Amino acid sequence: MDVASPPTGHGFDAGGPTLQEVGEAELLRRLTAIARRHGDDRRLVVGSGDDAAVWRPPGGAGIVLSQDAIVEGEDFRRSWIDPEAVGRRALAGAVSDLAAMGARPALCLVTLCAPGASRVDDLLAIQEGICAAASEAGCRVAGGDVSAIAGPLVIDVVVVGTVDPGRALRRDRGRPGDLLVVTGCLGGAAAGLRLLLDGRRRSVPAPAGAGAGATAEERWLARQLRPRARLGEGQALLRLGVACAGDLSDGLIVDVGRITDASGCGAEIWLESVPADPDIRTLLGDGWVAAALGGGEDFELVAAVAAERWDGLLARWPAGLEPLQVVGRLTPGTGLRLLDHRDGEEVPLPRVASRHFRQP
Repeated sequence: MDVASPPTGHGFDAGGPTLQEVGEAELLRRLTAIARRHGDDRRLVVGSGDDAAVWRPPGGAGIVLSQDAIVEGEDFRRSWIDPEAVGRRALAGAVSDLAAMGARPALCLVTLCAPGASRVDDLLAIQEGICAAASEAGCRVAGGDVSAIAGPLVIDVVVVGTVDPGRALRRDRGRPGDLLVVTGCLGGAAAGLRLLLDGRRRSVPAPAGAGAGATAEERWLARQLRPRARLGEGQALLRLGVACAGDLSDGLIVDVGRITDASGCGAEIWLESVPADPDIRTLLGDGWVAAALGGGEDFELVAAVAAERWDGLLARWPAGLEPLQVVGRLTPGTGLRLLDHRDGEEVPLPRVASRHFRQP
C-alpha cells in the first residue's frame, strides 16, 4: 500500500513503523516513489528502481563527480534539526563540491544507513528533503542504496555534474600574485553551531538565504542547519574566466591551504578584509577569527583571480549573486600567513575546528 510522506518539519522518532517492521524491499519502494515524484530528466534513460541508472550526458561534456557523507553525532544531532532538513543539508554539502568546480548538477545517488529500530517516516522525510533540494539545484536522484548499521544514521550522497569540454575550476591553477577572493560572509555556520552546542537556540532558523529581516541568531542557525551551495557563483566564476577555486566546507585556512598545495605556492590572508557578519563579534568576541577562518561549513567559494582581471570581474559580476571580497593573495614559496591587514604585521593563525580526526 502507498503511505503518504510525513509532513515537512516533523521531528525524529515521531512515530510510525520501524525499518525492522517494514523491511528493506518496502523501504526501497517508498524511497523510489519519492525520487520519481520530483521532476523528470530525459537524459536519465533509466532512473531509480532498477539495478543501476542509465544517464546520457550532453555530447562532449566533462563529467564532474564527487561524494560527501554526513553522520549523526558528528555533523548533526536529532535535537537540532528535523529529518527533512537533514536531507537538504546532506544534498547541499555534496552539491557544494560541484559549485566549486563551476559545474552544472545533473544527478545524484544516495545511500542511507540506519539502525533497524529507526522510524520509516524519518528516512522518508530525509529522502523528501534530498529530492526537493536536488530538484532546486537542477538534478535528479537517480538511485542509491539502504543498509542496516549498528551505529548512528549515515547519509552518503554521490553527485554528478557537467562542465563544457576542457573547462572546470581547479585548485591547481593558482599563481603567485593572484588575489584570493571569497563569496558572501564567513563564520555564520560556526556561530550557529556555537548556539546549538550551548543550548541557546531561542528561535527557529530563518529559511536559507534569509535577508536583513532575520535576527542574527536566525541567520547563523540557517547557515549551520540549512546551507546553500553557491552553484550560480561557481558557474559565474568559470564563465568570467576564473580558473582556480574551491569551496569553503572546511574553512578559509584549510581550503586556501589546499589551493596552495595544489598550485605549488604560498598565501597570505588579510584579517581586516575577511567578510564576517559584524554581530558575530558580539557573540564570540575575539573568537570570531577562528569562526570565520577555521570554523568551516559556510559553503562559500574561494577563488584565485589574476590581479589585472579583478576590476573587470567585479564589474561583470551578476546581480543577485553573493558579493565578492578580496581577502588575500597567493605568494611565492610555501605556507600560509595571516596578516592583520594588507602589507601589515603577521598574527597567529587561529585553531581549525572543522577537520575530522583532528588532534585535541
